Amino acid sequence: MKPYKTPFYLLLFVFLMVSCSELKELADAQKPTISVDDFRISGLSLQDIELTFDLQIDNPNPVAVTLSSYDYDLQIENSSFVKGSQPLNTTIPSKGRNNVSVPVIFTFKELYNTFTSINSKNEGAYAFIANVQINVPVLGLIEVPIEKNGTFPVVKAPTISVANFSLKDISFTKADIEVELNVANPNTFGLILNQLDYGVDIDGLSTISGEIIDRIEIGGNESQTFKIPASFSFADLGLAAYNALTSDDPFEYNLTGSANIGATLPFFESSSFNFDKTGVVDILR
Repeated sequence: MKPYKTPFYLLLFVFLMVSCSELKELADAQKPTISVDDFRISGLSLQDIELTFDLQIDNPNPVAVTLSSYDYDLQIENSSFVKGSQPLNTTIPSKGRNNVSVPVIFTFKELYNTFTSINSKNEGAYAFIANVQINVPVLGLIEVPIEKNGTFPVVKAPTISVANFSLKDISFTKADIEVELNVANPNTFGLILNQLDYGVDIDGLSTISGEIIDRIEIGGNESQTFKIPASFSFADLGLAAYNALTSDDPFEYNLTGSANIGATLPFFESSSFNFDKTGVVDILR
C-alpha cells in the first residue's frame, strides 16, 4: 500500500488560513493601556524629595510590544516644574503586562524659589503628566499618555535663634550669663534634633560656642529651648564689656552653626544644614 501524501493544495490552504488568521490578529492591533499602579515618596530630607511613579503597562495584543522611552512633566500649582525623559528597551509579552518606575527628584530650595506661596503650606499639589512611547506591530511607534494628580509634603527647616540673654551674676572681675537658644519646628510632623553645633557672637563679648548631642524630639509646630551658661572675665574683655552688661541697651548677636535633623516620618533621611541668624536681644536681669 502506497503511503498517503497530503496534496500540496491542501497544505497551501492550511498555510493561507493560518497566515490570514495571524494577519487578522495583527490588523486588529490595539493600543496598550497605562495606569499609575503606585505612587510613593521614595526619598525625603530637609533638602530634597524624590517621588516615584510606578506605571503599569498592559498589552492586549497577541504579540509582544516594546517600550521605547518615556517623558514626563511634573507640574506644581498648575505650572511646569520638572521635566525629564528616559530611553527604554522593555518587552511586554503578548496578553501580558510590565511595570516601569519613574523617579522624579527636586530640592525644596528650587521649589521655594519657583513658587514663593508654597512655603507657607504643609502640602503641595502636583500633576504628573507622562507619555510612554511603545513599538506595536502594524501600528508602529505610538504614544500613550498618562496623568496622575495628588499632593506631597512640604518640608521646612527649623528656625534657630537666641530667645533670651540673662545676666545671672556680675562683679568688677567677671560676669555669669545664660544664653537661651530656641529651636522652632514649623512642620506639622515632628523633627528630631540629633546634634547641634553653635557659636554665638554677642556684641562686645567673646564668642560662646559648644554642641548639643542629646537626641531631642520637637513636636509638630512646637519649639524647644536650650540654656547655655557662660562666664566672661573683664580682665580679658575690658571696661567696655562691663559697661555694656550694666546698661539698658539691647545686644546685637550673630548665631551660626550646623544641625543634624531627622524626623518622625519613617522614610525621612537625617541630614545636616547650616544656619546663620542675626538679631537683637535685650538682657534680662
